[in-house]
Amino acid sequence: MKHFLLLTAAAIALFSCESQPTPAPTAPVTNAKPKPIVVQEQAIAKVSLVEEKPVSVISNKDAKETDAKVGMGLYVADTVRTQGKGKTQIEFDNGIGFRIGGDSIVQIKPNNQLNLTEGRMITWVKPGLKVPTEISTAYATAAIRGTTAFVEIPKDINKGIRFFSWEGTVVVKLANQSKEITLLTGEEIIVIPNSTKPPVVRRLTLKEWKEISKTSELLRSFDTPLPTQTVIDKLVPGQSSLSQTPLGKKS
Repeated sequence: MKHFLLLTAAAIALFSCESQPTPAPTAPVTNAKPKPIVVQEQAIAKVSLVEEKPVSVISNKDAKETDAKVGMGLYVADTVRTQGKGKTQIEFDNGIGFRIGGDSIVQIKPNNQLNLTEGRMITWVKPGLKVPTEISTAYATAAIRGTTAFVEIPKDINKGIRFFSWEGTVVVKLANQSKEITLLTGEEIIVIPNSTKPPVVRRLTLKEWKEISKTSELLRSFDTPLPTQTVIDKLVPGQSSLSQTPLGKKS
């Protein structure tokens, strides 16, 4: 009987050992970390003209401010600043361009957005191109599509921000409002901060148009003509494009 019990215990122990699953091999432990994805940042614009100094560029990478030089590359979030009589022209690889006069500050934003916080600027898209572009301010934004727009922020902001169409159709969106205002060639509005009254569109007379076309600093004081200058010179107030018959004339 004792011998039988010993044999039974041995058999049970052997069965228990064989029924245990074989452990899976353990992967070797390493200290390797996944390599980060490196995105190569490229300049999207350049300084094409420094008409008058001082003009500087504030880099978004290190907030360092350096003197602007012709050919200098500009990146998203960089800021262009002029002081005194400084004037410069910036051109983008996709056909957008802008000029700013003295005491002006513009920051390059993503998706063809330009944020003007001080001064005045003229912005265009080269003829034949339709690049959605916006010039934003604290109180309104101008959207252009293959047109030329002018925006001016006075030193006394309470006098209102001026939006003016030099050529083509410019759509102005008022901040925190669904209302949009369309400007044609030679038309302007003055956006008064926190005003409850919508701005009124004013169209320049032909006499005013001819005078301002000759004397505009950003239009005429640069050695190189504006890329849309030949188009502007042929338009009159109220005309959206050269294909539209000027007011007062019959086709």
